[in-house]
Amino acid sequence: MNHRVVLGRGLCALILGLGACNAKSPETTDPARTDALVSETSVQTGGKNVDSTSGKDLAAAKEPQLAPALNTLSSPHFTAFDLLTNRPLAHRIENANTAATIAVDATSADFVRYIHGNHASDWMLQAQVTDGVAAGVKGRTAQMWVPALRPDLPGGQNYLRAHVFNPAKGHNSLTVTLNGHKLPDQALKEGWQIVEVPIENAESLRADNTINMTFSNMGRINGNLSGGGFGWIRIGAPGPKPRLVAEAEEVLANTAAEGAGEEGESGGAEKENPQGSPAPRQAEGAAKSVVEPAPAPSNLPLAQGELTLENEQGLAWFVWIPAEAKLDLEIEAVAGCGPVVELFAEAGKGKVEARLKEDLKLVEGRGDVQKAAVDLGAHSGQVARLEMRPSPGCEGKPVTLKHAQLVVPGTKKEIPEVKPPKYIVFWMIDTLRADHLPIHFDTDVQAPNLKRLSEEGASFKLAYVQGTESRVSHASLFTGLYPNRHKVLTRGKVAPNVPIMSEYIKKAGYKTGVIASNGYLSHLLNLNRGWDYYTNNIHEETAVDGMFMARGGLRWADANKESPFFLYLGTIDPHVTYRRHQDIIGLYETTPYSGRYERYCSGEDLGLIKGKKLEVSARDRLRIHNLYKNEITFNDRAFGFLREQLEEMGIWDETMVIVTSDHGDEFWEHGGVGHGHNLHQELVHVPLIMYYPPLIPAQTVVDAGVDIVDVLPTILDVIDVEATADKQGKSVLPLIYNQHGGYPEPAAATQYLMHYAMQLEQWKLYLRRGDFQLYDRSQDPLEKTNVAADHPLASRWLLDSVGWFRAHREAWDKQSWGTASNVSAEFLERINEK
Repeated sequence: MNHRVVLGRGLCALILGLGACNAKSPETTDPARTDALVSETSVQTGGKNVDSTSGKDLAAAKEPQLAPALNTLSSPHFTAFDLLTNRPLAHRIENANTAATIAVDATSADFVRYIHGNHASDWMLQAQVTDGVAAGVKGRTAQMWVPALRPDLPGGQNYLRAHVFNPAKGHNSLTVTLNGHKLPDQALKEGWQIVEVPIENAESLRADNTINMTFSNMGRINGNLSGGGFGWIRIGAPGPKPRLVAEAEEVLANTAAEGAGEEGESGGAEKENPQGSPAPRQAEGAAKSVVEPAPAPSNLPLAQGELTLENEQGLAWFVWIPAEAKLDLEIEAVAGCGPVVELFAEAGKGKVEARLKEDLKLVEGRGDVQKAAVDLGAHSGQVARLEMRPSPGCEGKPVTLKHAQLVVPGTKKEIPEVKPPKYIVFWMIDTLRADHLPIHFDTDVQAPNLKRLSEEGASFKLAYVQGTESRVSHASLFTGLYPNRHKVLTRGKVAPNVPIMSEYIKKAGYKTGVIASNGYLSHLLNLNRGWDYYTNNIHEETAVDGMFMARGGLRWADANKESPFFLYLGTIDPHVTYRRHQDIIGLYETTPYSGRYERYCSGEDLGLIKGKKLEVSARDRLRIHNLYKNEITFNDRAFGFLREQLEEMGIWDETMVIVTSDHGDEFWEHGGVGHGHNLHQELVHVPLIMYYPPLIPAQTVVDAGVDIVDVLPTILDVIDVEATADKQGKSVLPLIYNQHGGYPEPAAATQYLMHYAMQLEQWKLYLRRGDFQLYDRSQDPLEKTNVAADHPLASRWLLDSVGWFRAHREAWDKQSWGTASNVSAEFLERINEK
């Protein structure tokens, strides 16, 4: 029914005669004529013009009756994740409504997400080759990790397709192994070609796939020996052939039938593909001017901001759905056209299924730009694949997303402007792992003073160190830089032109004092700068226990309390040597012990145990672990004493307190002891507590991941100081005030240049050369079981973030780039600047 027709059929027949009234009649759109008709055929009822036949209110009938508008937000919401800003995290889809396939452009900057950020440096990215650009393989072998959108099609309907460059002069072939299943070998011609390999075994295709590629021969790419290069890759069912492909294949067929041809008779097939992919070299046996088609995987550019989809294009984001989230959209399209929104979730054992589908067609008469909202609350707390593509009803017409965000209820909280703290006390507890404090964890370790502090301020459920031993971790803490930037690894020191924490705070007008019991907080790392008072108990060979350090710190604080000060106390109690405290050890030892470790476990002994040169019994292991626990409790008492005395001085209420650690210790969870040897949680997850009541609300628990490189930027933010040099961390104050809307942010750790770990929510990805493991820490807190195959969406969510971070780790600046899971609007501009 056309809602613009004002008069009913019966009324038209009565007044104007049969056939005189229809939807196109000018009388129905002329206001004067309509008013006349209303007056001629109505009666007054209660002050209204009412149709004498039907009883309808004719005044209301004069307005066009539009179909209901699309659902929109009905209450305040704010942004948790902007899909358009995060287009670098999205995957391009082609044949979106017919045979949806992720199209990987190996020549684009986002290819790093499919090769683990080029962790193993197996790829030559953006390599110049004949007639174009390719991702070249160093040597004969390389790997990719590529999702499949619809992997459950019957065998024989899915293919692995790739645009391959062969630099070898003689014979060369490509062997592909998909998730451990070998596919048929492919003979290669010299130059560019399209390889299409059938995936006959449906069981070998997954929602996320490991692809191993081996070339039998090598040529040279960029002067390096290489088996070959790639322009693009697809896994999935082949959709309708693009026009250029069909035309080129027809030309090839005709040329082959004729046996030969004149140069230039290909009708321009050797010109660059209008979608942007370089034209490949000629096919063997064909006329020289005839080339194989080389369609680009998508003409969607790697970009940020407003997005136009057309011609079966789409995008897929792997995202976390926050609590009570909605998808908020602003759409530009013609009436009857709009985006299809489809959400996929994990269904167990590696399977993925559709859970939501909305066809948001614009309503006729409500404008070319309309808003819409989709409720995603039923999927809160899940990793999902969120796809958007033009509706089939668009029939080739474009759909522009002007606005697309995951939003959560409420309004964004503002960070209050408060007076900076007069005093800052930093309590470092060397070698304290997070799960050995009764904060967010069930543990028998007693630490009531630290627990009280966490309840009065902000505690962080997930904080990672950027080094699993003191040298690297302290360098990151004091500079706010990741190891790849400050360059302190197994050796080296912080460059003298890199400002450190003490220098920043001193320039802000604070007196600075340090008492440290870690030997690296010294000339060894070039960290003995910017201090008005400096002492290192290790180098001065004095006592190193926490109570001794608290007393020394209190004396300095009392002498300097008339001025603003920054006091750093680098305690080391839980670090070997683990010493027995007679009045504490009984909290953990319930049976008598009289072995080698009755009084202490030294660093020398722990090194021998770690090197398998000293055998220890199960009882010895328990004793060593209990000595570690008793040192934590001792340290907690020392902190309690420090607080009590600062309160008596009358300065506690003006003091900001920060408590953290530089790394943890392993106690045989993964077969070893001590630290520095892996990135499992017992080494990289440390406590982080921040206390300053005027600014930090009590009972604040931050779920989002943070890095210890964020501590220095946070202090500078609190004291209102601009960093004079680049910092890679960012202030955590926005997280304390939930300005991120609950969207997960990652915690990232590195072990020198070998291993990388990243955690988002309960999912942790551990990246090694050519391999990765995924752990579900909610079910497997000890990280024993790799569940990557069972959780392809969670794996891809982490891989997208790790790939970008790993590739740009040296330049990444969380303050301006955003985090690896939620980038800023400046992200692509920034990576192009570096």
